Amino acid sequence: MALEGQLSDFNLGEILQLIASQQKSGFLHLETQREMVFVFDKGVLVSTRDRRSRSRDPLESYLRAYGFFDNDQWRHVEYVRKNASLDLTEILTSEGLFTDEELGRILRSVAQEMVVAGMKLSRGRYGFTPTKETPPGIRYPVHMDVQGLLMESVRRVDEEGLLREMLPSQAITFSQGATTLPAEDLGETGRRIMKLALAGLQLGRIIRQGKTESFVVRDLLKNWCDDGVLTKHDPETDELDDDTETREKRGHKLTTGLRSVPLAMLVICLLAVGFWGRWVALPATGENPGRTMREAQLRSEIIQGARIFRYEKGHWPSNLDELVRGGQLEASTLLTAEDLGWSYELDPGRDSFRLGT
Repeated sequence: MALEGQLSDFNLGEILQLIASQQKSGFLHLETQREMVFVFDKGVLVSTRDRRSRSRDPLESYLRAYGFFDNDQWRHVEYVRKNASLDLTEILTSEGLFTDEELGRILRSVAQEMVVAGMKLSRGRYGFTPTKETPPGIRYPVHMDVQGLLMESVRRVDEEGLLREMLPSQAITFSQGATTLPAEDLGETGRRIMKLALAGLQLGRIIRQGKTESFVVRDLLKNWCDDGVLTKHDPETDELDDDTETREKRGHKLTTGLRSVPLAMLVICLLAVGFWGRWVALPATGENPGRTMREAQLRSEIIQGARIFRYEKGHWPSNLDELVRGGQLEASTLLTAEDLGWSYELDPGRDSFRLGT
């Protein structure tokens, strides 16, 4: 059964259902802006990787997009790949970067994300090349039921609009909400995402460091915000609200205050004095202009480290040394804070702390 045609006539979901129902084996190619390959064995999806494809390996793209390895680890992978005739899956397991179970889970996530992306396509060509037996050349096959794969894909496509509405900007940050969710109630992925969120990272960075699909990250964050576990902060919306409120107040004051000429003259004089005061209060050009910015950065790093500590331990640290020992704060940051004469004072009664000189 050779199939080919336009995605505008048959979408990916319909094509996958046909292949699964007839229990066909072979290679399904989607030719769009990016080439996609789905490999089947008797109607079961076994791979989304084809070494003959000109496109980048979807496994590598997935690992790079979601922050699985640092630059040194990728350089090591590239070194092994250049000096050994090994597939990427073989390198990842032989070098101890993943266990077989972890790699299988990741490959299934890659397939799920590719099916979701393919179901959104309405332009491009598809072609299915059948094979009589199990398709050759498959490295590290996974076995995924097409019906379950499609059901989850439909759910994700349907909920994508809600996620965009709830999290419209990559610059959104999060803080601890009124509800506390114990770390032991979360899985490994949930604990990792919660830690990144409480560290004050923007949504875009949480996704890039989350080590799981973008949908999973955003779905978790949305649910936590809905349940009051996290509080969302959108700088674009907040800034717009602040600007609107400021303009309304300013407009009201000017409208009511400039109705009489004497009062208008008084306002002008006060503004002139204010501008003069700001000019004479400017720091001397010899001062370090980056000191204030650096101190703000240090304060932010310490506060983020304390928040992560509280999430992991259930209480605030008794001192900053605990943050260094726990890995939530760099030792160099602590030394800089000590050089500045900063002190950390815990207030158990108010469940907070004070950081200052």
